[in-house]
Amino acid sequence: MVKGMTSLAVLSISLPLLWFYIGVGLASGLVALVVLVTLWFRPFLALLLLVFTATLLMRLEYEARFLLPPQWQHKTAELVVCLSQPARVFDDYQSAVATVTDQPAELALRQLRFTADAGRILHAGDCVRGDFRLKKPVGALIPGQFNATRYYFSERIDALGSLLAIHTVTQQPGVPVRLHDRASPQFQSADARAIWSALSLGWSSSLPAHLGDLFEQTQLKHLMVVSGMHVGMVAAWGVLLGRALLLLPGIPLNRGFYLQLAWVALLCGAFVGLTGFGFPALRAWVMLAIPLIALSVGRRFNALDVLACAAVVITLFRPQAWLSTGAWLSFLLVAIIVRLAERWSQRDHSTVWLALKLQATLTLLMIPITAAMGFVWHPLSLFINALMIPMVTLLLLPWSLFILLLPDIAWVSGYEWVVAIALAVLERVSPWYQLAPAWSWWQIGLVTVLLWWWLSQSVERPVRWIAMPLLAVVAMAMASSRSEIDTFQMTLLDVGHGQAMVLQWPGQTWLYDLAGQWQDGTSVASQRLAPWYRRESIQPTGLLVSHADADHAGGAHWAVQEWPGASRVSGNPDRLAQLSGRPGWRNCHRTGARHNALPFEMIPVPLALQTSSNDTSCVIWIPTPAGAVLITGDASRMVEYWLLQTRPELFPAAAIVVGHHGSRTSSASAFLDASPEALLLVSSGDRHLPRWPNADLVAYTRRHDRTLHNTADLGTFRLIVRDGRMQLNDYRSAFRKRWFK
Repeated sequence: MVKGMTSLAVLSISLPLLWFYIGVGLASGLVALVVLVTLWFRPFLALLLLVFTATLLMRLEYEARFLLPPQWQHKTAELVVCLSQPARVFDDYQSAVATVTDQPAELALRQLRFTADAGRILHAGDCVRGDFRLKKPVGALIPGQFNATRYYFSERIDALGSLLAIHTVTQQPGVPVRLHDRASPQFQSADARAIWSALSLGWSSSLPAHLGDLFEQTQLKHLMVVSGMHVGMVAAWGVLLGRALLLLPGIPLNRGFYLQLAWVALLCGAFVGLTGFGFPALRAWVMLAIPLIALSVGRRFNALDVLACAAVVITLFRPQAWLSTGAWLSFLLVAIIVRLAERWSQRDHSTVWLALKLQATLTLLMIPITAAMGFVWHPLSLFINALMIPMVTLLLLPWSLFILLLPDIAWVSGYEWVVAIALAVLERVSPWYQLAPAWSWWQIGLVTVLLWWWLSQSVERPVRWIAMPLLAVVAMAMASSRSEIDTFQMTLLDVGHGQAMVLQWPGQTWLYDLAGQWQDGTSVASQRLAPWYRRESIQPTGLLVSHADADHAGGAHWAVQEWPGASRVSGNPDRLAQLSGRPGWRNCHRTGARHNALPFEMIPVPLALQTSSNDTSCVIWIPTPAGAVLITGDASRMVEYWLLQTRPELFPAAAIVVGHHGSRTSSASAFLDASPEALLLVSSGDRHLPRWPNADLVAYTRRHDRTLHNTADLGTFRLIVRDGRMQLNDYRSAFRKRWFK
């Protein structure tokens, strides 16, 4: 039975990912193959696998039916949404996730993630009736980075929206909100109040931005998300309270054991319900309930059996939960740590030493994970966690719940004092955080194997079995050295509204544009593109920033710091020198900017035509054996007509990066007609307003039966020239191909 449950657990974790990435057809084929192989050895297990996987795939298909229909993309609908947590407030806008309670009959949305201006701050318990402009729940797709599309589906966020107008706001507070509103006035410190609400009610998503950054930089973000550690502590208090309750007169002692089990399960369930049944807390509750149920019927499971059963039970309730990267990584880490704890506990170790050893192990195992995702890491993470985990679990968590239930006698000022001291310590050490190295997958695999070998040694188990896999990984690492560029390849990175391209030849690499900035002024390049650049071993020969607009030059300051020796070219050299803090930018529109060693031609635009910032964009022409690639930045139709008249030899091009993200100011019909067979590529964010690419361009491509390859739909994609032919590759999942065309 346990082996069968383990098989189902593996399918529970892996099948949703297969369904998401390769589609229901291929996933079903792989499952059928597994079932046929199993049928030869274990017929009953094969039947169980078949029924379970069929049910799971049908559940996933059913969950996908709630997504925003394509015909509602960028349309406005009157909705009623209710907030269970406060909105997260930024300088000029607020963001929230809310439950949709009323909507047009054509929609079946469950949750909506929306933004609104900061004019009227939305609170927990608010139900807003208003006009929402809707769009599909899809985010930027950069290989190896956070997959927003997968995250939205895993969290049952069926659409994104922006609140255009509020009609009415009513209060419908539930029990958590009423408890919060009763205790909240006791706080004087906004930071302490935010941490209290995160620990007691699970409102971690509404933490202020500065606290979120602080916890991320010190690798303590997991402490603010109610999970197994918090539920485990509540269970421990439940055991102590249960023993005390058994001392009361009238309690049947012969039923005491079962009463304790029921009491602990109910207390933890109440806590999980109070925090909104978040997946980490729900998973922990299920993992706790399974052994309690087993004990009540006279069975005993070991820790790994409990994990397997929990995976299956959670899958039956919410199969798409496993599409969250944090969910299955956390689950696997828990499995490893539980196994090690079982073995280490057999030694003569004190509880403190065992806890420190497990924390060190967790810190080591997080190295390949942070390296894979490009997260930040802190060199003092082990010591910070060793200090803060006991403080949060043993002091702040019970204190937070005490304040929630009995705010009048809970000494809130003392709580604020402790929180202030903890935050002061974290603020002192947080500047020491570092960016993860963003290793390649073979490096991650190698380090993971070596870490597991070290862990195996530490528990005195034979490790000879690791020799062959280790040799295989080393061999793969040596054989997987990065292949040289054959002729030319161009990568358009999905950066939302903005542009960032990597142009690569056998001996040179140039970056054309460096993406934009977040609203707080942080560059997208430093936060999102840097890990990808490191993973791809990008060492640019030069930086070519088309012009000085923020959506193209947002990463200029970061880039010149990262690659100080790279050549620098722009259509606005003086402005780029100010933005980057470094002089030495050449003007691409001057004849002297030409260089015979460049694998592309910069086409100077006459000064008379440079009537706007967009028209100062650097225009480059890239010859290849499969035809030329033409990039015009944000240049307008006036520059396009000038190119047609004065440089007719440039046409027809084999590929065109559509100007100005596909806006109405560029992409004249005559300009596109001059290259009737060209691939049309565009870097465009899926924004609410303005909607790019514009309707005229979309109508043109449909009228002429031409495909517009847009990063807003495809994510990052790559144009490769090899053996005299052009090939376009993208990184879409089967899920994205199916619903987000």
